Amino acid sequence: MNIAVRAILFLTLLLAGCATPRIVVLSDPLDARERNDLGASYESAGELDLALQAYAEAADKDPSWDQPLINLGNVHAARGQWPEAEGAYRKALRRNNANPEAMNNLAYSLARQRRTAEALEWSGTALALDSGNPLFMSTRALGLLQSGRRDEAVALLDQALSALPAGDPLRQEAAALRDRALRAAPGESVDMWP
Repeated sequence: MNIAVRAILFLTLLLAGCATPRIVVLSDPLDARERNDLGASYESAGELDLALQAYAEAADKDPSWDQPLINLGNVHAARGQWPEAEGAYRKALRRNNANPEAMNNLAYSLARQRRTAEALEWSGTALALDSGNPLFMSTRALGLLQSGRRDEAVALLDQALSALPAGDPLRQEAAALRDRALRAAPGESVDMWP
């Protein structure tokens, strides 16, 4: 009997240690907008890897929404990863082909890659959709400078500067770009980056 009790006890312990396998499905409680907001929080905290992940997840959660892809491109741009930024902006434009922010940011990333003709096309379209936007004017002026169109760039930068309030950080950048443009000879291509 002692052996029987030991056998039953052994089997009980053995079965207790081998629980029935279960499949656990984890789901993300955050929707696309909340996930995008999380990405923005990570980005503002300087956690760019986490921001990239959150924006990509937000874009996957809502395949019709373009803003997470723009944000994804902006993080790549902040890292100087211009081809990756370009790819994200192009994906955003496939989702919403009338988004001037995506167009402008794509134009800037193309200018950073010295693809001036295409940058001018996109910046022109963005500016046509939002003609009073000083950021779009500055991006267009940058492309114009790269293509040697100094006078057009200066006129556009003057317009941008008149629209920007004194404390806006873009004002300093636009003023510096205008000064650089004025030092260039007419027709001289001005490249802003080494």
